Amino acid sequence: MNFNRDFEDRRVNTALGALHYKHHKGDGKSLVFLHGFGASVLSWKRAMELLPGDYNVYLIDLLGHGLSDAPEIDYTVKAQVEALWELFEQENLSGFYLIGHSYGGWIAAYYASKYAVGGLVLEDAPGLKEAFDQIVAANRVEEFKSTFFKLSMEFSGNKDYVMKSILDSDFREDQLTDEILAEITEPTLIIWGSRDIMLSPENAKIFKSKIKNSSIRIISGAGHTGHFTHPQEFIDYILGFVEKF
Repeated sequence: MNFNRDFEDRRVNTALGALHYKHHKGDGKSLVFLHGFGASVLSWKRAMELLPGDYNVYLIDLLGHGLSDAPEIDYTVKAQVEALWELFEQENLSGFYLIGHSYGGWIAAYYASKYAVGGLVLEDAPGLKEAFDQIVAANRVEEFKSTFFKLSMEFSGNKDYVMKSILDSDFREDQLTDEILAEITEPTLIIWGSRDIMLSPENAKIFKSKIKNSSIRIISGAGHTGHFTHPQEFIDYILGFVEKF
């Protein structure tokens, strides 16, 4: 597919604000992509160029990101999930494969624990309670927040109150506990970069141990953004998973 030519820009109003997304209408299975913290639909451009055109694809700007609205609210994972649910209801979209990178993976996992999806893909996803407990125990909370805030503000258009709200909520609620992950029953693919220094590949093993019917694929040589640096391997793993289930 051609990212610039084959996608239509759309907006859907939700109770929390309007969500912008790009849609490619295809006759095949539906794939929904959620970007990472501080990013936007543009982060999927390289991967989309390698995706066959018969898939029905949604690239969504999360609330407070990209061209979506950025209301002054508490940007919890739960709020993102509810806005997404409204979008899918308005689109009459069901049975889709939900694919999330980093922060988008956290949201995707939480969504799949509450609502039905056809399948779930988590790429280098945070949110595990164990990981946050380790950060707190090491007294690295402020260092963690400062690092991610600086990274997020490198992207043009990001609003500081949105990024700060997301980082503040990370340690209070919506963490991926054993109970939440046990609610995910759909087939799940866990993709991780072998050289991810932001989130250790050991997290992939933790996710697998807690999510039924899950499997792991490692992108050799990739860091935290394998879909961008190694798009062919990423898409190959996605297609193998989607066509299997």
